[in-house]
Amino acid sequence: MAKEKKRPPLWFEGTDPFEPMRRMESDFHRIMAEMWSKPAEIRIPEMRMRLPTELSHMMPVQMAQTEKELLLRAELPGFQKDEVKLKVTPTSVDIAATKKKQRIEQTEKVFRRDSAFSSTRRTLTLPTEVLTEGVRAKFENGMLEIIMPKKEAKKREAREIMPD
Repeated sequence: MAKEKKRPPLWFEGTDPFEPMRRMESDFHRIMAEMWSKPAEIRIPEMRMRLPTELSHMMPVQMAQTEKELLLRAELPGFQKDEVKLKVTPTSVDIAATKKKQRIEQTEKVFRRDSAFSSTRRTLTLPTEVLTEGVRAKFENGMLEIIMPKKEAKKREAREIMPD
């Protein structure tokens, strides 16, 4: 009598094939619950990441235009005039703000130094070309105001063509 060969078990026999997916879904829901309950700190088992709470939003900007000028206002609360850099090209505006803080505390037995760095940047494409020579900017109480003269649009010549 020939011995009957025993086949190896199939990969799904004896286990739930969807168990890894259920575990991943459970981990996802736990991570999302932690993130929304503590928005300044995300805890993931393999990685710890702190989000900056002071400048975690994009800088709000308003833009308006008249016949001759473009007006742009950007809110930069907490920044000083010397911490803001502005670059204007005929078709875009780049606003960057960088803040560096350093605090040194020294007592008889303790020396402590804290450093913090925060920055924000926004580049906007302008709806029309501007003249970079006549740009004026003013920064007051965390509000940056930029006035840009528009470049005169060339009138396109139109001509009527008769088909043959």
